[in-house]
Amino acid sequence: MAGGSLPTEISSFVGRRDDLAAMRRLLTSAHLLTVTGVGGVGKTRVSLRLAHELRRSFADGAWWADLSTLNRNADAQQVCETIAKGLGVHDHSTRTTLEVLVDHVRNRRLLLVLDNCEHLVDTVGDVVRAMLSVAPELRVIATSRQPLGIAGEHVVELRPLAAEAVNLLMDRVQAAMPDFTPSTGDRDTALRLCQRLEGLPLAIELAAAQLRSIGMATLLERLDDRFKLLNGLAAALDWSYQLCTEHQRLLWARLSVFAGDLDLAAAEQVCADDRLPREDVLAALAGLAEQSLLTSEHRGGRVRYRMLETIREYGTQRLDDPERVRQRHRDYFQRLAHDAATSWFGPDELRWLERIRAELPNVLASMDWSLRTPGESSAALDMAVSLLRSHCWYVVGGLAEGLRWLRISLASGEPQPTPLRAIGLAWASMTAVFLGDPTLSTELIPDTGDDIADATTLQAKGIRAWIVEADNAAVVRNLTRARDLFERAGADGDVFAADMWLAYNSGDGNAEANCRELVARAERLQADYSLANATWAFGAHFVRRDPERAITLIEEALRRFQAIDDMWGCGWTMETLSWACAAAGHHDRAALLMGASAKLWSDIGLRLYEPGPFAMGHEAAAGLLRTALGERTFEAAMAEGAAIGFARAVAIGARAGRPMRSVAPPSSELTAREREVAELVAAGLTNPQIAAKLFVGARTVQTHLRSIMNKLGVNNRTQVAAHITQHGA
Repeated sequence: MAGGSLPTEISSFVGRRDDLAAMRRLLTSAHLLTVTGVGGVGKTRVSLRLAHELRRSFADGAWWADLSTLNRNADAQQVCETIAKGLGVHDHSTRTTLEVLVDHVRNRRLLLVLDNCEHLVDTVGDVVRAMLSVAPELRVIATSRQPLGIAGEHVVELRPLAAEAVNLLMDRVQAAMPDFTPSTGDRDTALRLCQRLEGLPLAIELAAAQLRSIGMATLLERLDDRFKLLNGLAAALDWSYQLCTEHQRLLWARLSVFAGDLDLAAAEQVCADDRLPREDVLAALAGLAEQSLLTSEHRGGRVRYRMLETIREYGTQRLDDPERVRQRHRDYFQRLAHDAATSWFGPDELRWLERIRAELPNVLASMDWSLRTPGESSAALDMAVSLLRSHCWYVVGGLAEGLRWLRISLASGEPQPTPLRAIGLAWASMTAVFLGDPTLSTELIPDTGDDIADATTLQAKGIRAWIVEADNAAVVRNLTRARDLFERAGADGDVFAADMWLAYNSGDGNAEANCRELVARAERLQADYSLANATWAFGAHFVRRDPERAITLIEEALRRFQAIDDMWGCGWTMETLSWACAAAGHHDRAALLMGASAKLWSDIGLRLYEPGPFAMGHEAAAGLLRTALGERTFEAAMAEGAAIGFARAVAIGARAGRPMRSVAPPSSELTAREREVAELVAAGLTNPQIAAKLFVGARTVQTHLRSIMNKLGVNNRTQVAAHITQHGA
């Protein structure tokens, strides 16, 4: 089953058979299909339906990127980062994101839908041209009110609905009122109403929402005067706005500052004031959803609301105090990012990661506003630091994007040596080192008098001493002082990180006890992300002295990183696992895993800084394998590892060095939903991605996964993937 990131279709699709057939024919030869048309004509919905119909024709999946989350001043880098997230690309390199995108699509057969391009036509056109120039199997569908204007573009102008308009109206009315049986007179009135609405699907959807409270004839009469002055969509929007209560109108306008979707808590904090009391926001949200002015879906135990771009634009025009609302929007998401960072280390780690993933478009939009607003750049720097402290960029997007936001925020702020600036410079240094390019680091600010700032600076010095300078004494000296300052400041997550790096680097007789204590500490607090890191460090400690024990521990860390969708963690862990297998004498498996690790590192841009300890560890293991297997066999195994794909490589890693439970055919059949979940696991999707794709909560996915494991007789998701690969669902 091909992967992908297509949104769920939340209502039935009506009509457009001829349009869809024509687009399918075009895409057999066209590499770029741009769907144009006026606002509200259904460009997004038709493109989504087409992508769902074609997704199985693309071995590497059908993917979706919504560019409406970007403002019209967005640069090419921001456009590329948004597309990369849509493609599920993790970028942990110092390359430009355009280079990353080009490399990602080069040898893949995939379908990419770029939605809402009209405000960024030139920039999107340049990016698409670059991707298509190297990817013969790539197909792009773009939605825009005007063509992208590049060579090879095929443009389909979507026209308003004709006879199908009545079918759409009746479908939506019957969905809202199942007992409604239209009479001949109703159909005649519906035809006149659709003609008045000019056949525009969005206008028809809005009209259908009003028909729950008033009949078609009455609606037609009430709208008649407005149609003398306005076209169909403008009239429908204006009529919908007039029918809203005062609270609903205020909320509609204020919700227009959000990028992407939002939940109730965000709406209450950003939109409520004396004119719109907080306790009335939920009722106003529900009212807007009932009128089809908002869509809603349940995700991760929360209801998320989204506004179509045309409706958002209408609301923006009626925003009475935009700067004040945008500042409240910024303040809310700044607090959220800060809370995620300072609450780290504990049972809510994965929930924070899921929440940051969901809210990232709004966090980035508020950072962008802060950078463009005089006197607000320090807020952007604070958010950039918080996103790094909360491990966001290891899981969403990539460290390269995190470093870019951090450097822009540092460059936009005042150069005074404040504690916040010291923290930002320290994180910039650490991130550059982790990306394998310490030359991107800047001079640090020591001794600010602030414990968190000074501890972070010491930590940055310790990380550089470890990875770049290989000066173990400096590592221990700086990290020990850093962890003491973090502890004094009550920063438990930072204390844990410092303790982990110290345990990995101490090399003394207490190292094993320290690693075991780290694992126990994370287990006690049910800190799943921290536990994955501690388990890796514990396993890495045993690579040379007890490689079989190292294998068992590192396998567990690999399973945990994959479940979290941390490609950074997976890359390091699979590499370290290959070293342990080599040391234990599992030479074929070690070379296979080293090849898979190298492919993953290439895909996400990781690189070993030379001549640091990781590069030396890699060379030592590779030299051992060349000697044991011979150069030709070693290279062949590496090539096989690179070719098998990440999910399969993890499954192999999970079996290394320990017996597996039976993966014989199941004693009881999987349900239809369980088969869907199992296939998505085999395709490499994480629990949050599966939840979004199947329109269920992440906990529901976990419940299905436990049932699947019981039925298949396996004990982890990698073994589920192996079973589906070998036997099917």
